[in-house]
Amino acid sequence: MIRPRSLPWAPALSLPVLLSLPVAPALAEDSAESPPGSIVTLPPLTVEARHWAEEAHAVPGSVEVLTRERLENPLWGSVGSVAKVSPNARIEDSSVQTRVVLRGMTSANTGLQDPVGFVVNDVALPLGASQAPALFDVEQMEILKGPQGTLFGRNTEAGALRVTTTEPTWAPEGWASVSPSLQNTGARWEPVYTGAAGLSGTLIKDRLAGSLAVRGTQTSGVYRNTTDDADDGGHLGRWSLSGGLGGRIGDDTKISLKSVVDRTDMGKQRMRYLTGPHASDPYTTRYSSDAWDEKTTAVQSLRVDHHFEGVDLVSITGWTHFDRNFQMDLDTGPLPTLPTLLDHQDDTLSQELRVMSNDPASRWRWLAGLHTYQEWSTLQYKSQTPRTTRDLDMDQTGVAGFGQVEVRVAGHLRLGVGTRLEWIDQHGSMSLARAAERSTFGDDLSTLTVLPKVSAAYDLTPDLMIYGSLARGYLPGGYNYSMATGRTSLTYDPEYSWTTEAGVKARLWDRRLNATLTAFRTVTEDKQILDLEPGGAQTFSNAAEAEIVGLEGSLDARVSDHWNLFGTLGLQHSEATRYTTTVSRNGQQVQVDLSGKKLPMAPGATWSAGARYDEGDGWFAEGSLNGAGSSYFDSQNTLKQDGFVLVDAEVGYRFDKIEVALWGANLTGANVYGRAVSAPLGVIVEDGAPREVGVRLRMTW
Repeated sequence: MIRPRSLPWAPALSLPVLLSLPVAPALAEDSAESPPGSIVTLPPLTVEARHWAEEAHAVPGSVEVLTRERLENPLWGSVGSVAKVSPNARIEDSSVQTRVVLRGMTSANTGLQDPVGFVVNDVALPLGASQAPALFDVEQMEILKGPQGTLFGRNTEAGALRVTTTEPTWAPEGWASVSPSLQNTGARWEPVYTGAAGLSGTLIKDRLAGSLAVRGTQTSGVYRNTTDDADDGGHLGRWSLSGGLGGRIGDDTKISLKSVVDRTDMGKQRMRYLTGPHASDPYTTRYSSDAWDEKTTAVQSLRVDHHFEGVDLVSITGWTHFDRNFQMDLDTGPLPTLPTLLDHQDDTLSQELRVMSNDPASRWRWLAGLHTYQEWSTLQYKSQTPRTTRDLDMDQTGVAGFGQVEVRVAGHLRLGVGTRLEWIDQHGSMSLARAAERSTFGDDLSTLTVLPKVSAAYDLTPDLMIYGSLARGYLPGGYNYSMATGRTSLTYDPEYSWTTEAGVKARLWDRRLNATLTAFRTVTEDKQILDLEPGGAQTFSNAAEAEIVGLEGSLDARVSDHWNLFGTLGLQHSEATRYTTTVSRNGQQVQVDLSGKKLPMAPGATWSAGARYDEGDGWFAEGSLNGAGSSYFDSQNTLKQDGFVLVDAEVGYRFDKIEVALWGANLTGANVYGRAVSAPLGVIVEDGAPREVGVRLRMTW
């Protein structure tokens, strides 16, 4: 059983803290312009969760928002911040993969697709969070929970993260920031260097504006490898570039071209044995071969908005590129095994057209659209001793038509219905080489899926709404790149689910308090799982069913001109209702029934709470707690992550156009494992982000 260092009093403390503090995910900022003594309301948050602009309060579904002010802060500027504002969310940010788990829904461990979609500037990333660039130069991130396939299509069975980078400004402006910090593990302190800068302004008067921003991070990391006494096995070098052009053609047409490029060079000597003969202390490894990971991701988006009388036309052309190469030590220890190598390239070209009504006050709101994409992937995977090499070539074509209508009935009742018809055609071919064996095999997958959604919202007052929805989700089938041995084990089929959600959204206390309460139930059929076939090879199958029920709440209070209190609480129960699979035990293949087991990465409780003080020009400070109950890393429920609490804080001073702050993340040094797996020689874990303290200086002009 895995027992990370944590605060034992956290579960007992969490409920009183949440009951005593007004809390919330929206995290509105104190206004620097507000005069002392004035009554300041929480500002409305505009989202495009349903492809049209509206207040988050009006959406009949669960939507949380992270704004630019938060994402510019080192305490919030990573995908890990999702867990701070979204109840029932867990993050894996390990050297193996990055994934966001919403409401207990995960994909099979080596699947290329993920049930939580990642959308950057209206362009979907086919590989989800693992392909996502750094959260840099971001204007807003919307966290949409529940199936989003009706509007966003594939890979959104559990939800979607919708990220929008900043727009170029017509007035000239610039900014620069530096944030050096120290990561601490025991007696070691290792420096991290981060710097960023950006410019924006008019390029052609009244016609074209442009922006460009760049950020870099460099560190040797906190890991030490005892085999060769190297202390840079966890090094990280990351460069991010974000640019945009914004143009006007007359009064009715806007054009936006955005580009985001992210390059990561990371040391992969980060995993260690927790148990067994090769066990070692936290952040201490025993690798016998080099391990590294290089990734490049690029997202290009061209959006054209044209306004007609009563109708808007939107065109979005997207191109994504992903390139990953890594080498890792197969046993993460001193054994003389050949390293595992991967070379993965993916390119996707997409086009979407939307036509929608543009009068938000109209009784009827409607939207119709077409989406098509072409994706090309090549993947070479070398593993095992003696060497086994798999070369996989995949291409797929997708075409979808979608639409939604919302009508206001009898003044206060809004009824919505939407659907999507999505066709995906995939072609894959694999070459397998091992020992004296050479073989080539392939298979095609063609799927036609209907993704309906219905909703009802009743506006009791302009500030109080109750709603309910029912939606179908699905995760497309795919290819087993890492362990396929023939045509029968190469592919797997889609999984499907239905989610029911009901909730209340309220704005109270002269709109100084936002509150939400949501209940949900998800039933998954044909769940994609890993299984063993004769000979020990892993294969995918659609042989499980699961059920997840939960409750989520959040509050956000502006208690004075300078004080905000915020937080969340999530409760959920997840289990496999039907799950029979084959596992390896003591060298033997054994069929086991995992029905009734909890789903991985699905703690029974998550919570956050915090406070922010901001004088505008002057002092500001923030403190926050983020915690979760125990959960499991595996479907067999043998690898357990104990409950934990993470403590973050900062204090700073702002004057004129300069801001300086002292900040600290994970101040108690809780070790929350990023990953855990069972191996023949023991349990292998990857230690989580250590304590980190730093200063940040930001200047604008």
